[in-house]
Amino acid sequence: MVLFEKLASQVNVENAKEVTANRQDAMRGRVRTKLSDGEDLIINLARGHSIGQGDIFGPSEKGDYYKILIEPELVIKVTLDESQSNDLLEKAVKLGYNLGNRHLEVLMEDDAVFVPVTIGEEKVRKILESMKLPIRFKSVQKVISMSSVGYHAGEEE
Repeated sequence: MVLFEKLASQVNVENAKEVTANRQDAMRGRVRTKLSDGEDLIINLARGHSIGQGDIFGPSEKGDYYKILIEPELVIKVTLDESQSNDLLEKAVKLGYNLGNRHLEVLMEDDAVFVPVTIGEEKVRKILESMKLPIRFKSVQKVISMSSVGYHAGEEE
């Protein structure tokens, strides 16, 4: 078993072994997975600390370092339809209010809002449709990870 309770201290390791983790476990700072050699890798950070995309842990007893890659997840990308509205600021505020009022997680990036479908894709779609706002939305796979100051973007898959 390989166990880490803190990040590697400011190490830039180019040959770190890549390990995937889901966002929910990474947010809790607790990841448990099997390495390619069958050994368990456990990361157990102190309460209140999260694991972010690209975080590096190590060295293990064998001298190995491990780089965390957050798994892509299904999200719904929401954009305002500029052709149907001349008051985009008002529509953006209403969109934000409606999503926040339903306590949905969101990631804002450029001119889009990404909503993880943790409550179910169909349920999120129905909520978006019920808003009666000039929006477009589609399902995409995206890496969403946490940082110490909140969400930051990953890459679309």
